[in-house]
Amino acid sequence: MLSKLRRRFMVDTMIVALVLLTGAVALLIVATHTYEKNNANEMMRDFLKAVTADTVHVEKGAVSVDADALEFRDDVALLLLSEEGEVLLLESPNKTFQKELEEDLEQTRKELRLTPDATGLTLNKSLRYLKQPLKGVGTKVALMDRTSELKQIYFQTRIYAVLSFIMLVLILVLCDFMARRSILPVDEAIRNQQQFIADASHELKTPLTVMLANLDIMEASPDATIRESEKWVENTKQEAGRMSKLVNEMLFLARSDAAMDMHYNFRLIDFAEAADDVILATEALAFERNIRLESDLSGPAQVVGDYERLKQVIMILMENAAKYVDEGGTIRVAVDDTSHRTVTLRVSNTGQPIPAEKAPHIFDRFYRVDESRVREQGGYGLGLSIAQKIVQRHNGEIALDYSDERGTCFSVKLPHAQSLRAPDLSAQPDSE
Repeated sequence: MLSKLRRRFMVDTMIVALVLLTGAVALLIVATHTYEKNNANEMMRDFLKAVTADTVHVEKGAVSVDADALEFRDDVALLLLSEEGEVLLLESPNKTFQKELEEDLEQTRKELRLTPDATGLTLNKSLRYLKQPLKGVGTKVALMDRTSELKQIYFQTRIYAVLSFIMLVLILVLCDFMARRSILPVDEAIRNQQQFIADASHELKTPLTVMLANLDIMEASPDATIRESEKWVENTKQEAGRMSKLVNEMLFLARSDAAMDMHYNFRLIDFAEAADDVILATEALAFERNIRLESDLSGPAQVVGDYERLKQVIMILMENAAKYVDEGGTIRVAVDDTSHRTVTLRVSNTGQPIPAEKAPHIFDRFYRVDESRVREQGGYGLGLSIAQKIVQRHNGEIALDYSDERGTCFSVKLPHAQSLRAPDLSAQPDSE
């Protein structure tokens, strides 16, 4: 599919390039032709200005011109016609050119007599003419040989054609490069989708297997009471709950990837207050596990955001910290808005640091730093991915600040409510 997409991109681009180049070449050729035409007419017009009653002499029926008063060119000839259209004089310094004109003189005379145009081309396209009336004589005509003009046009046409061919080859090479480069995000998206489906299938397989096994056990004991099967029923319920949570998390990420409306209720909120709510909700769990909670909430920290979504981000970071904190360790939550441009949340915990080779993957979906702890405490490796999506929707940033001998610290930076990067409240639909 990607190869087909790349070929289609190249074909469409080459068609557009061919049309544009053809149009450009045609325009250049027309411009060159127009320039040569105007230049030739201007030269013939200047030449005929010198042909006047003073420079043309008529004696005893014979007509002559003062050649010294005229600026003859080798490719220009002077033709004088009487009032009746008869040839009175044909003069050119180029004898070869004059001889060629004399061979077709009668045909040229008839064309000039019949055409009403003052300037144009002869029927064989080899001559350009300009005729003007000459008082006391008839008509003065400048004839210009088009050989050099046509050679110039043909030469430029060949140059344009060669350059166009070179340009097409270069565009083809560039198109191939750009096509390969352009489909990289598509290729990555497809690979991520395939990986996501494979990981999701793997994660769903475990609870489904457990549920089916429980049902098989209950089916094998049809006479057992509900009380006797309570263990298997409860286990099936737990696995169904885990599977429901996994499906909801995958649905959230899928809808975020597709840029679907996630019904964010943006409003002016205190980020420190949201953090305080999460801390209060987790105090009991921390006490039970002998974890010390510390907080530094210098409020108010005003941001524009969805209160519940941001609480979800903080809860994800708190749960992640609780999973990897050492025995009797400390989890610290701090909110800072001293920069007046961003509001920063930091959630840190003491304990073993994240290995350096695993740190770049912590926001990948279904990625776990420690599989053994996950099996003990649950989770699917989607929390940080969901937190990242929510923070990005708020025009913020989430990152791993450090993970070393001090412990591990995640930070969330959101635009201050007064910042230009803060979501526009007037553009947000109210989902309430």
